[in-house]
Amino acid sequence: METDPRRRNPEDVKRLFARVSARYDAINRAMCGGLDVLWRGRLAKTAAALARENGGGGGKKYLDIACGSGDVCARLLGEDPDCRVVGADFCPEMLALAREKCGSRAEFAEADCRNLPFAENSFDAATISFGFRNFADRPACLREIARVLKTGAPLCVLEVARTEGPLFEAAQKFFMCSAVPLIAKVFGGRREDYEYLAKTTMDYPRRAEVEKMFANAGFGEIRTRAMAFGMVAIVSGKKRETA
Repeated sequence: METDPRRRNPEDVKRLFARVSARYDAINRAMCGGLDVLWRGRLAKTAAALARENGGGGGKKYLDIACGSGDVCARLLGEDPDCRVVGADFCPEMLALAREKCGSRAEFAEADCRNLPFAENSFDAATISFGFRNFADRPACLREIARVLKTGAPLCVLEVARTEGPLFEAAQKFFMCSAVPLIAKVFGGRREDYEYLAKTTMDYPRRAEVEKMFANAGFGEIRTRAMAFGMVAIVSGKKRETA
């Protein structure tokens, strides 16, 4: 499948995630040694803390985009018992898993990030976990997210990151292109599906370019928190007044 986000067919990506949905959580845990649970927890805590900084009292409204099986939605509900959480994903099979995981405490919508079915200034924070690199038009998606966020509200993105230095780059390439597809196959996934996901990791832009995308879409106070020897990062930014 085409790895260039500008050329790949979104329907191909949707079919891929439909195929992997039944084993999605198990393969993620295996690939990351369970660390993805910790990272998603940090994402939820970061979003909740930045939303509180923006004021307005309790009962925040969160949007989790490309919500997948609902892990981050569940973590956001745990961060704020009075909050409202909306999960959006374009894959119905993933949304079914998320509804089962979160029950009636969260709302879910089948939606593409380029055209979110929400009004302007609707949300106190937005999150994305390991979905941003699959977006066909990342700048357009960032602008659309800014549209539905309140002024000062944060967007927090947990995603793979490109490591720095030849040694770490070689280690990341080996892990993503050789180990990840093998792990996926052992746990019942299709090797070729995870070869595609590995390639999207190696094609993902570096930190400065990601931060520039945030700034161009109307976000300020942009920060990157690197984890796992720089292979994973949380990028956050707050919607500026002019966004």
